[in-house]
Amino acid sequence: MSTLELIWDQRTVYHLWSWNNGNIHYTAQLVRRIEKGVYMIRIGERGMEPTNVVAAKIARGKEEVEDMEREAGLYEHQLKDLQGTIVPTCYGFYTAKVNGQSLGCLLLEYCSGLPADPERVPELNRKVLAAAYALHAAGVLHGDLHNRHHFVPMGRDVRIVDFSVAVPHTCIRGLSRRAQGHDRHIVCGCPELAVLESVFG
Repeated sequence: MSTLELIWDQRTVYHLWSWNNGNIHYTAQLVRRIEKGVYMIRIGERGMEPTNVVAAKIARGKEEVEDMEREAGLYEHQLKDLQGTIVPTCYGFYTAKVNGQSLGCLLLEYCSGLPADPERVPELNRKVLAAAYALHAAGVLHGDLHNRHHFVPMGRDVRIVDFSVAVPHTCIRGLSRRAQGHDRHIVCGCPELAVLESVFG
């Protein structure tokens, strides 16, 4: 069993646990809110100064925690081999009961990229499409990739973030095929990839 001591503020500390994360015991401290339900935290092994920056997705209430558990399951299974390349690395899913209410915390690699250099846009678009194809080949439909903010530059790479509405998926053609005499990919049978082709192709 792994534990997470999450220091929220001077008066509030949450004690969460996970059966699926080995025997690691973390202490974490809130740094700031990134957006609704997503926070930057500093984390370290228990007894050490929390220095590593990660993102924490927080769910409150039975339904939200169950949805986050499903998302964590995607990281554990379909997205396992893509972590740290096209999706964030997942550091574990932790739960607790606080005042009778379910609390969930999904720890992920903190992804923040600089705005794209206009000269690199074609290369970035190519990486976005390659990441989307790899995601579909792994059996995941993101469900919201038309929203560009789910692609985050990481150095010279791209990460796809936020799998809260993603579902397991079997593409009719997970990979594209070249149209005869054209440079453009043709996507057969997958609306999500077809939309991305029209936007980034």
